[in-house]
Amino acid sequence: MIFTKEELRIFITEQNRIFDIVRLVDVSMTRQYTIDNNGEFIEAPYECYNVWNKKKRCDCCISSKVLLSKKQFTKFEFIGDDIYFVIALYVEVEGNEYSVELVAKFTDETLFAAYGKEEFARTIQSYNNKIYKDSLTNAYNRRYFEEQLKQLRGINAIVVLDLDDFKKINDTYGHIAGDEVLKEVVKVCDNNIRSVDVIVRWGGDEFVLLFLEIPEKIVQNKLEIIRKSINDIYFDNYPNLKVFVSMGCVVTEHATNFFEEADQALYEGKKKGNSIVIRKVDS
Repeated sequence: MIFTKEELRIFITEQNRIFDIVRLVDVSMTRQYTIDNNGEFIEAPYECYNVWNKKKRCDCCISSKVLLSKKQFTKFEFIGDDIYFVIALYVEVEGNEYSVELVAKFTDETLFAAYGKEEFARTIQSYNNKIYKDSLTNAYNRRYFEEQLKQLRGINAIVVLDLDDFKKINDTYGHIAGDEVLKEVVKVCDNNIRSVDVIVRWGGDEFVLLFLEIPEKIVQNKLEIIRKSINDIYFDNYPNLKVFVSMGCVVTEHATNFFEEADQALYEGKKKGNSIVIRKVDS
């Protein structure tokens, strides 16, 4: 839907008579807005996901899907024991793209009769995990990157991480050992990135790390800690197994657009082995 500011103000005013919450969301900046009587946008003093008592971006952000497809999406969200039904609509205002989220508190107990609220909430969370989480490592998957992260502003460092000679590990110790290696690598990365940063299993033994608004020097330090920590992983069942890793990193504005450059930097690192190559790119 395409609106002028005044048309959007009237639309939101009408929807406020029906829904408990009506908000305008800028997904790329994780910001939300209200509109005053003059049709001006008033930015909320918090991130859009804070309304759900979350400290980081929603795993299943339907507003991201809306901007990607320009279609309507729905989902359930939770605040404590309360369950909310969310409808997200694509809108365009003066050439800028937003999502309008219409939120209604769900009070129909018949929906929960078979399960109860807690079981229903667990079912929804399990469904979201199946869509966006890698079942082996619990890292996010490539679909999550494509649908939820690609258009997010503020990601200024992208890292492609690949295990050195992973095939040799599988051939020497077996695929069960290989699976343990992948899980431990993700644990190391999780322990050394912030809650706003993300690890994605891209495929096989390749992972992508995405850092939000982080200085280049800190990225460099974090990657060195991750590399050394992976080298130091000890496996009780495989005491002679050593893990080495190479990483290619690009630091730039809108870093999600520079995957290929980070991948090229990775291959420079793999030529040396167990190395990190960081490139600064002008966007």
